[in-house]
Amino acid sequence: MSQFGADRIAVVGSPSDCTSVVLNLQRDAYGKPLLGTMVMLRNQYTDGSCELGLGTVTGIQTVNPHLAPTSPLAPHVASGQSLECAGDDNDTRSVTVKIEAVFRDDGGGNWTRYGTTLSTSPATGTTVQVLTQEAADEIMASDRAPAYIGPLRGSDVLVPFTLPDFSGPSGSVHGATLGATGSGKSNLHSYVLANDLRWTGKGHVILDPQGQFVNGFGLPFSLIGLAEACGRTVHAARLSQSLRLRKDAPLFLLLLAEAGWFRSLAFGSGADEQVAAARSALESALRDTKALESACQTGDWTLAAPDALMRYLLSYLDDILPAGTIYAGREQQERVRRTIRLRRTNAEGIPVGPDGEPIDPTLLDKLPAGALDEDGDRTFARLLAPFAALHSLWSPYSPSGAAKIAAGAKDTDLGPEDRRRDAWGLMREVMSPKPGEPAPWLILDLSADLSRMHLSSAGDGDDDAVGDAIRLLDSDDVKARIIRQLLTTLELVGQQEFSRGTPLNVQVDIDEAHRWGGPIDPRNSSEARIALSNQLARMHREVRKYGIGFWSILQTATGLQDEIWKQLTRLFVGYGLLDAAELSRLGNRIPDAHLQLYRSSPPPAATGRYPWMLVGGGVTGLSLGSNPVSIEAFNDPDQWLLANQEWITDLRRQFSHRLPEGDTGGKLRALPGRPSLSDASMAQHVERQQRADARGNADAVRSVAAKRGQPAEVPGAPKSASAWASKDFELDDPPPF
Repeated sequence: MSQFGADRIAVVGSPSDCTSVVLNLQRDAYGKPLLGTMVMLRNQYTDGSCELGLGTVTGIQTVNPHLAPTSPLAPHVASGQSLECAGDDNDTRSVTVKIEAVFRDDGGGNWTRYGTTLSTSPATGTTVQVLTQEAADEIMASDRAPAYIGPLRGSDVLVPFTLPDFSGPSGSVHGATLGATGSGKSNLHSYVLANDLRWTGKGHVILDPQGQFVNGFGLPFSLIGLAEACGRTVHAARLSQSLRLRKDAPLFLLLLAEAGWFRSLAFGSGADEQVAAARSALESALRDTKALESACQTGDWTLAAPDALMRYLLSYLDDILPAGTIYAGREQQERVRRTIRLRRTNAEGIPVGPDGEPIDPTLLDKLPAGALDEDGDRTFARLLAPFAALHSLWSPYSPSGAAKIAAGAKDTDLGPEDRRRDAWGLMREVMSPKPGEPAPWLILDLSADLSRMHLSSAGDGDDDAVGDAIRLLDSDDVKARIIRQLLTTLELVGQQEFSRGTPLNVQVDIDEAHRWGGPIDPRNSSEARIALSNQLARMHREVRKYGIGFWSILQTATGLQDEIWKQLTRLFVGYGLLDAAELSRLGNRIPDAHLQLYRSSPPPAATGRYPWMLVGGGVTGLSLGSNPVSIEAFNDPDQWLLANQEWITDLRRQFSHRLPEGDTGGKLRALPGRPSLSDASMAQHVERQQRADARGNADAVRSVAAKRGQPAEVPGAPKSASAWASKDFELDDPPPF
């Protein structure tokens, strides 16, 4: 058995047992920064076997009996007298370490993970050493082509990141990445997602409400570019450009109501019942395929031109208002009808009001024209802006395709970039990848980018109509409704594939999860967000059986409702959760000693180091129980690339036939930088042009790279730039609307 070559820093003291060991530090270790350091000790047994116990230093205590509060010498030392009793020569340092991981060698030189408790208490005087890279590599040598996200806290020792996919017997899990602004959440989750590329059968559906994962802003590298460089297909579907929602007329009309469209038609601010009745009536109109065909040249409302469809619905509403099924009062009926059509005439050509009674023509000139009047372009455009923005979410055409159709192009003239892709088909592709190919990733960009939506062809609506439409799609309530439908689609696809016998292996990553799965408070939460939070809680309970796991990204532990929090079995906790409510919630999952260590972490802004607690079994090579493992995430993506080069190269070799155009394969020498934006929405990725010198942890990266047969070098500037081109989207089968 190797002795690992580490210096002794302490010996086992008394009292110690199988789970907790008291350490007496050597004097030459007094000045070492040991807080948060992983230490190791050996227990040798008579049968030739050996156990290696590992634990984290979570506290250090200075002991000097002469300076105890009850000692008569204490006042003299405090006043500057009897100083010979103070100082390191008279002090002892006492450390209590809880055993967190035990590895066992049965005598053949092969280490296996054994548990979290030693088989017997260690003898006093047993040597205690700081865990070294050599020791970590030896006891975890069974991890083939390991992945890394950063070294252990307080050292340069890298331990494998071993979070499994969902194909094993334990199935899927739910987890969360938590940390205050500046804690490095985006960086850490980027590394975690990148390491998931090793699991070729695992797909990801990323709900990206701000477009961060698509655009790459604030990320250390382009996840899309890296995934494609490893042979993975990534569909970046933008809500505003390339994603088509599942056909849902009630949702369309509900979003119109929440966008204030009915209020713009002169429905009163408190007319919730009347708006609900109008929505029900218009839903019937959308299902009347013959009337739709006559008015819009198509029986499918999702295929109709938005201006033609809105004219049809306004005319329908104008016709049914007198029946009194929406408004019983004549005055309210006429108010809405005047907004739709002001200028009306009877059989004799005399101007009349909505009630058919003659009206003074001079009065008409003082009122704003109705949307369907010949001179009502401005009113029509004002109503069309939110209507077209929402209707486009169900259109088969992207903004560029809609513009071409409006210009006279035929459907057969359009390319893949001119079409939206159905959410149903995209999710099914992630859940049921083609044999021999890695499971695709799907990034659902829910940010409001309407720069190419051509909301008003006439351009004579309100000056801020486009801005209003942007704010509409960017509102939390509208996004909550859309996310809820996407989650319903995800669940339906999962049920269908599961019933066919397809073993699912899919993770749903939710950014800004506190906005969608937060605690329910009817006093200040909208109905839309309450419904979404409840749906997320239910799905966390029920979809694990399908092989679907959820991963939330948010700033606080209290940002998730209790029913969701209870389902989380993996937590990555970054800096900043320091108030009483946060610590109380974390305290139910994390031992007090580790929580105290977490509270002692300095802010990353002051140190440039990003500490994380990884909570849950199977997360790292040292995660053998419920005890967290404290690491520091890589602060330079070049370090991550060098440490993970082996499995990346293996993937590029395995899927060389799937690499982007212009990529000849081989070793990946630089990570792709932030992608450029184009109509094709991720057409190219360019390598980073500026490379920072590798900083901090370079020795550890060299050690691991050399251990795994990689050149022991610090990455420098890339030798050449290369293009990262995404493949054309394949058209999917239509969903079962």
